[in-house]
This record gives sequence, structure tokens and C-alpha cells, in this order.
Amino acid sequence: MRQLTVLKIGGELIQEPEKLSAVLTHFTALQGAKILVHGGGRDATALSEQMGVIPQMIDGRRVTDATQLEIATMVYAGKVNTQLVARLSAYGEKALGINGSDLGIIQCNKRPVVPVDFGYVGDITTVNGSTLDELISLGICPVFSAITSDLKGQLLNTNADTVATAIAKAILSDFSVRLVYVMGIPGILADITNPLTLIPKLSFDQYLNLKASGRLSGGILPKLSNAFEALKAGVSEVIIANETTLISGKYTELCL
Repeated sequence: MRQLTVLKIGGELIQEPEKLSAVLTHFTALQGAKILVHGGGRDATALSEQMGVIPQMIDGRRVTDATQLEIATMVYAGKVNTQLVARLSAYGEKALGINGSDLGIIQCNKRPVVPVDFGYVGDITTVNGSTLDELISLGICPVFSAITSDLKGQLLNTNADTVATAIAKAILSDFSVRLVYVMGIPGILADITNPLTLIPKLSFDQYLNLKASGRLSGGILPKLSNAFEALKAGVSEVIIANETTLISGKYTELCL
């Protein structure tokens, strides 16, 4: 079966040119097909503050009102996406910048306002894996921003980790999929204050125990929830790493 790597990178890495260069160089050198999914929240926050609009966060998640949706679209689908495509093209990759609404690849519903109204945030309903396969068969590396839309043409801001997971699951019938999340931490740590406590292989039971003990909390929890969801769906390998451990191979691999 054909090999495919889905790499998800976030705003923290995007703002570090040298680290980003190392990751993209590594990504370009990988064998097999590739898809890049990116966020860009830090750039969106910076632009928002320059415009005098303070982003509203609830439990670490951005509330996307009409103004924030415009900013997110400009930053994610515009500035960041175009810059990443340019970087990959310079490394010889046949990259194509797209968002979820392009070619109707990702369809979403606007998230319900109860119990919390997050505004124009999308929950994914379907991903068109056959269209993705067509693009990849042309030698294209799709570069996804996390902007999506509903069936009525309304743009929506969707979590990039969720986008990466949904894409990986949608193309399983055609590829053996490796899903890689690059974050600010080297992997999953038994002690978040000690980088020497990296867990090379994290089982689902270990994850539940760490969560119950409070040693895992905050933004890492939805990331790991997405990651284990991908494994359960049949993704062959899921990795949590930063730019250094990704290249060295000393990251955390998840297992059921």
C-alpha cells in the first residue's frame, strides 16, 4: 500500500524561521506522499492586537466572532498558507495551498452555541478522500489551512489538529498513513517540568492514567484525544514531537 505522511504544525513553529526550516526540510525529504496541515493562531493574535481587537479565549480556545473570522481567514488561508507553499516549493516540493472549502474537500457544520458559543467555528462532517487522492496522484503536496465552510457557503474556523486527524482518517482506504503532530514539547513527558522524562511509547491506558493524575492537562488533552481517535480508526502511526525530536527520532509514538 502507498505511504502517506500527514504533518500538522502550529503557530509557535511558524513564528520560528530556523525551526520551521528544519521541519520542512525533513518533511520534504520523506518518502511517499505528503500532506501538510497548519494553524497560525499566534499570527492571528498578533494581527488582531495590531488592529486593536483583543481575541477572546474560553478554556484556551479562540472565540471566532465575525471580526476574528476575517482575521483568521486572512492569516491562515492567506499569509501563513502562502508562505508555507513558497517555502516548500523552494525545497522542490510540488505544493498547493488550499483550505477546506476548496474543491469541497472538507465540509463542516457551525458548532452549536450551547453550552458555549464559540462563534464561527466548524465541526467537520465529511472529508472527500477521493479528491485528496486525485491531487496526490498528480504529485501534489496539499497544504491545508484550517479554514473550512458549510454547505451554505459560510466560512468557518476549524481546529487544525482536528483537520489533520480527519484528513488522515479519510484517506485510509488508499494509503498507509503516518500522522505527525509537531508541537512545542519534545513529546509526552511523565513530568512536564523535566524533558528527560519523555515517554517513547504512550499507550491509551497510560494516557488515561496521566490524565486522571493531572499530569496531563490543558491544550494537550484535545490533541491526544484526536491522536488516539486516529489510531483507533486505522492510522498506522501517530507521533508527537517537536522540531528536534522529529528529526532525531526520539519522540513519543502512540499505541493502543
